[in-house]
Amino acid sequence: MGPKLRRKLARAALAKPAVLFLLPLPLLIAIVASLVAGDAYRLALTGGALTSFWTAGVLATRGIAEEVRHRLGERLLPAVFPWKRLSVLPTALGSGLAATAGGHDLPAVFAFALLAGLGHLAFIGTDPSRRRIEVQPMDGVDTAAVERQLEQGHARIRGLLGAGTTMELPEFRERVSRSARIGEAVLVEIERNPAVAPRARRFLNLYLDDAARVAAEYSRMQVGRRARSDRGPLEQNFRRLLVEMENTFSEQHRLVLERKELLLDADIEVLNTRMSQEGPG
Repeated sequence: MGPKLRRKLARAALAKPAVLFLLPLPLLIAIVASLVAGDAYRLALTGGALTSFWTAGVLATRGIAEEVRHRLGERLLPAVFPWKRLSVLPTALGSGLAATAGGHDLPAVFAFALLAGLGHLAFIGTDPSRRRIEVQPMDGVDTAAVERQLEQGHARIRGLLGAGTTMELPEFRERVSRSARIGEAVLVEIERNPAVAPRARRFLNLYLDDAARVAAEYSRMQVGRRARSDRGPLEQNFRRLLVEMENTFSEQHRLVLERKELLLDADIEVLNTRMSQEGPG
């Protein structure tokens, strides 16, 4: 997925809350009619309904923007504030006010509000939640510290995946995706057997971070190098890094499965040094 396609994806996602700004526009006619008729009560209802719908649109837009940033790896952890879920309330309120302005009785008003809220939730969706990590209790292991390490590890893998989606070459996208899947498998094994977490600290805190950083760096550099002759050396160097990354991840996973204490510290050190000093360029 190249940068242009990435922007298209973001625009497509943000098109959903645009409905909350466009569909209530007929309320403007009702507002004008209330002004002409001097009906302050109906004016307050229709004005409140329009304000509620547009407030829901603002909240939903913010929530979807945060979600897109998270999905693309620009934001490692999902937003804490539930923007999308909160946007359901003003949508339901706006529908209730509009129904009241239309002369409906109280049961019908509640029905309109409920249906609008449910429809909003089905159309806009809910906010992404953080991955639930449950480390198996084990004597001599600080499970809270391991959970924090794993949470950071999953966030860095999300960043690696997000950078991978912007790469133009399908080969690179696939290699990054495979490495990320292997990395996820390593984290799952650590979650099951937290005794290996201290020896995997470099993998969790250093290597994953450098992998996501280098992938993001390459993604930015490829945008400015459109000519194939100019991008050839960049692609060859980055391809070698991706191969080493995938091989190291695979070996790391194998050793974790075997419950060995030595977790490729030397190999990780060599590859980390190269990635830190050389980068993709």
